[in-house]
Order: sequence, then structure tokens, then C-alpha cells
Amino acid sequence: MRGRRRLLRTTMAGLLLAASTAWAGDERADLTLADGRKVQATLRVPPGAGPFPAIMVFGGFRRAARVPELVRTDQPVLVASFDYPFAPPRRFIFPDSLRDLPELRRAIHGTVDGVGRLYAYLRARADVDVARITVVGASVGAPFATVAAAEHGIPGLIVVHGFGRVTAVIARQFQRRYEPRCGAWCRPLAWLLAVLAVAYTDPPAPEDFAARLAPGQRVLMISAAEDSFIPREAADALWRAFDRSDARRERMVLPGDHINPKSERPIGEILALSFGWMRREGLLAPDGG
Repeated sequence: MRGRRRLLRTTMAGLLLAASTAWAGDERADLTLADGRKVQATLRVPPGAGPFPAIMVFGGFRRAARVPELVRTDQPVLVASFDYPFAPPRRFIFPDSLRDLPELRRAIHGTVDGVGRLYAYLRARADVDVARITVVGASVGAPFATVAAAEHGIPGLIVVHGFGRVTAVIARQFQRRYEPRCGAWCRPLAWLLAVLAVAYTDPPAPEDFAARLAPGQRVLMISAAEDSFIPREAADALWRAFDRSDARRERMVLPGDHINPKSERPIGEILALSFGWMRREGLLAPDGG
């Protein structure tokens, strides 16, 4: 009961924060990746001289650069993101979609590189408070946020519906698509395809990086109690890794299913909920209040 009251108070505070927002305008910044490709970051800049807390936000594969539009707070906060350097097909069709794997491999490693470069760009701005930069990763964006936080020492990390055990998560997606039509016999094939996809694209293991978070870093992990997209063991594996780290950490398990990239309301509500945690951790107001 106490935990529910605390969650209710935090949610109410977050929704109150969402009531008003003032922005000086949007800016664009070109980031050059290690392989020479460029990604364009979108920044929503508050009025005034700063220095401001900053939030880097990364969601699913589609419309990542639009996520800053969903952030609402009564505090001056600079919000930044960029679209991933990959446009996935609308539908996965086996085996035709396998031709996208080379581009996906480049996108995974390019995005990891890009988040680090965006962090360096923000740190170099005179209007950013370097001690109060937070990276938020939701769903597909969660591994990128986790890796960047560990590699670059980003002060704050918020993981929404994140996961470890990438192979299990990919296998679940194949199962979700084909098992209703083909039955349980497709599960071994789903695992085989997932193993091959991971072996080829070589994504970083989020749990390996989560365990490396250092003292002084703060992490909030928000999970869905009825997540049909992420196997429970994959979400728990990531949390156990956070729990082994030296970071200050907290986990919230909320009712409902996985975040829907087409629904702006749940995304906005979860971001609003996160502001209460950021206030308590001193990632927004200088006094932490």
C-alpha cells in the first residue's frame, strides 16, 4: 500500500509538471559518426541563458526524433534526440527481410556511436549543466541508452521497458509473428533465426554495460507487468545487472503491456512519471527538490 501511495504521488507530481512548457525554439546539430555517416540531432531549447539540465531521449525505431515533442515540464530543460540511421521495413517477411541485416548492423553500432557524440556535443554547450544530463531509452532505445551511460559516465539513466538477453527478445518477436499461424513448432526456428541475427549484427549486451555503472550515476528502470514484447527473464536480467553495479538504482513495475510506439499518451505519461524521480535525484532542480 505504501508503494502504491508513493507511485500515485509521483505520478501526480509528474502530471503537474506536464501542465506547461516554454521553449525558445528548435535547433539542429549534425553529428558525424566514426564511419563518416551523419545523423541530425533535434534539440528543443528552453528560453534563457542556462545552464540547463539536459535530457537525451530515444524510443523505438520509428519517429525517434519526434520524442522531444512529448516532453512537458515546468522547468527549463534542454531535450535532444535523433532518428536512428536505419528505416526498418513495415513488415518482416522471411527470408526477404534478411537482406536488411547489413544495414541493421551498421545502424546498431552507428547509434551507439551517435549517442556518445550527442552527449559530447551537449557537454560542450555553455547552456547545458554537465552534471545534470540524463539519457532516456524506451523499448528499442533502452540498450543504446544503457551502453552510452556506462561508456561515457552519463549522470542519469532512465530505462523504460528495457531488457537484457537480446537473443531471447528477438526470438520472442519471431514467435509473436508466426506462432499464431504456424503453432508452437516454429519456436526452435525462431530461436535459430534470433541466434543467427545476433551473431551477424553483434549488438552490445545491455546487461554487460549495466553492471559497469559507477558510483555517482543514477538509474531508474521502468518495467511493464504484462509485457508481451519483452520476456520477463530478459527484463529481470537487466535489472540484476543494474543491481550489481555501483550506481544508485530504483525499479518501478507498472501495470499494463509494452509501450506502444504509435501511442503518444503513454509515452508522455511515462516521461512525466520520470520527472518525479529526476527531481528526487537532483537531475533537474539544483537543490534536488
